[in-house]
Amino acid sequence: MYKKILVAYDGSPDAEKALAAGIALARCSGAELHAATAVHLPDYAATVSEVDEMISRAQAFYGKNLAKAAERAARENVELKTHLLFGHAGESIVRFAREESFDLIVVGPHGLSPVRRLLMGSVSQYIVRHAHCSVLVEKGDLTAR
Repeated sequence: MYKKILVAYDGSPDAEKALAAGIALARCSGAELHAATAVHLPDYAATVSEVDEMISRAQAFYGKNLAKAAERAARENVELKTHLLFGHAGESIVRFAREESFDLIVVGPHGLSPVRRLLMGSVSQYIVRHAHCSVLVEKGDLTAR
């Protein structure tokens, strides 16, 4: 069974489904559960302080989302460790999963808008193609089961 599970979490409805699946798997298996949000910073910035401001805003916004995710897991008696990563979402998640020896990544099928997904491809597709470990793409609604 899985020992270390990573949920790719951006606060979207599909990420909530992935989180629910991760919590259920961790509860059943006793696995360590983590959630990571990856924030892409622009390739070009006028100044270092501009980048620092973007990082600060991301920490404030996504920090709240990750804290809510941890509270949700705690309500189900599962400890959730949270991480905020910076860089391309798919690359950051895959790299973090490899470096930290996760044996499962749980993702939702979407998270980007349909137009961005068409132009860039989805993060979940990237993760499925490049991850070193198993990937679960949670498409269902666990509350309906």
